[in-house]
Amino acid sequence: MRELYPWPVLARVECDTQYVGRTQIIIYAGVEYKVTLKSIRWQPPHGTFKYRLLVESEGIGWHARSFYDEYDMCGAPDGTFVTLFHAKKEEPLEKIAKAFFERKWENIKSESFRSLAVSRFLAASITVEVAELAFRDVRLEHYPDSRLVGGESPMLASGRDLWVGHRFFSEDAYAWARRNAGSASRVVALYFADTKYQFRTDLPSGAEVQSTTQLDSTELRGQYADLILSLLRGLEIPTETPPLEQLAPIVSGHIHAPYTPVSEADVHEALASLKRSCDSKAELRYQLAAGVVLNAWIEEERRHGFSQRKSFYAFKQQIGALVKWATEANLPGVHLWVEPQPGRATPIL
Repeated sequence: MRELYPWPVLARVECDTQYVGRTQIIIYAGVEYKVTLKSIRWQPPHGTFKYRLLVESEGIGWHARSFYDEYDMCGAPDGTFVTLFHAKKEEPLEKIAKAFFERKWENIKSESFRSLAVSRFLAASITVEVAELAFRDVRLEHYPDSRLVGGESPMLASGRDLWVGHRFFSEDAYAWARRNAGSASRVVALYFADTKYQFRTDLPSGAEVQSTTQLDSTELRGQYADLILSLLRGLEIPTETPPLEQLAPIVSGHIHAPYTPVSEADVHEALASLKRSCDSKAELRYQLAAGVVLNAWIEEERRHGFSQRKSFYAFKQQIGALVKWATEANLPGVHLWVEPQPGRATPIL
């Protein structure tokens, strides 16, 4: 939590008595912060000064979180920094997390919710809960040096038997697993979103990488699926899916639907969905639709000159597995057939 405090901004604040009650304008990374030194108090038991600071900022889009928070910064008489902590017992991010995990979407304000800091904090929180439940037969402890972003320490550990690390993107998860292989008998790196280009996926013995979606699906039956999807879609607050009868005319071609470009959120959701276990007609429909989305995205990217996107055709292996499962399951109302296509060597399912 503390690593998400506005450290670079607070480091630039003037804390002399002449600045008490005055607002200081600090520009950092293109964002304007208003910082007011509200009070200075001497703390005899600690031999330090405590500075109460109010930080205000509207933020700018995804990369800058909004602030209206008070912090207590402690310093030695010679001006040396000692420590910093939030003035309230419950930090705003904790309030957001509480509403998020309780799925009380009406208590979440989109302007304070959709930011990179919130995304990374919630991703780490979900990963911890999923890992603790999935590895419940192992006594896991929170590693003292763990960080939300960067660092080499695991998030959870069971001595030297098991290390569980977390990265948001798959490429970073593979890199972390390679670097830490051998630190424990088993090293597991969990990630949220697939990196959308080709990267190294080789791993030494004892190291493995899984998506949080996959672990949640196989071990917890999708207990956190809606929360994970919210993060994959850039912190979209979940909404109800239209009934299938409303979508059927569009799918069958009886109603014309306007062209909609495939977004980054669509790609993240589609790649993650194909890592889920399939055990129902609804899930089969969802995963096949994800395959259509990925196919459209790859073709669009290749038209724009990104030929390396062809590596993502590996997802079609999962489509084959889905078709095999659907054939063997003999689901009512599901009909599979192939059609020859002009100019193609193989028919289309």
